[in-house]
Amino acid sequence: MRRFVAGLLAILLAGCAVMPPVAVRHPQRVWHAHRMRMMAIQRFRVSAQGAVRAGHHGGSLALRWIVGPAAYQMTGYGPFGRLIFRLRVDAAGARLHTGRGHFKGTSASRLLWRLTGWRLPVAGLRFWIRGIPAPGPVVRRRLDRAGLLASLRQNGWTIRYRRYRHTPRGRLPRLLTLTHAVTVGPGPVVVTIRINRWDVT
Repeated sequence: MRRFVAGLLAILLAGCAVMPPVAVRHPQRVWHAHRMRMMAIQRFRVSAQGAVRAGHHGGSLALRWIVGPAAYQMTGYGPFGRLIFRLRVDAAGARLHTGRGHFKGTSASRLLWRLTGWRLPVAGLRFWIRGIPAPGPVVRRRLDRAGLLASLRQNGWTIRYRRYRHTPRGRLPRLLTLTHAVTVGPGPVVVTIRINRWDVT
């Protein structure tokens, strides 16, 4: 009985461990197929913890995404579930709700920055959070041994993928950091996102 329990614990602990990426023979082929699978995901929900740091200033919040083919919503919560912002973007533009009221704009990122002080690349995040580039030019892209994105530089941001997790739809990011080397302000902006839950349809 003791051996059985010990063996069971070993299996459970191994399942919880973060395994290094398994090397593949043709990472470019794996990447191409993986990117196609991730692009096919048009609806998903994400629960995550986010932290933003700029120089000596920073803060953290809980993030919730609801993403569909034609619209998406991002909600940020502070300590004790306090609503910081709710941002919805669709064909009509961006609408932001905060404790200060309701606001509209054409750029979600600028609207969020102007009213909350949170610098988040909202448009790009819809894609980067799936582990794929956003539409448009890519300055640099590096794959890991498993043929997944290890880092990406796009739209002024450098995205580093620290961990992935297995899901029924493929391997999706679990931990990533985004850095923007701004030339004004207290220093580079660093955003860390730790994804707690993926709901993919």
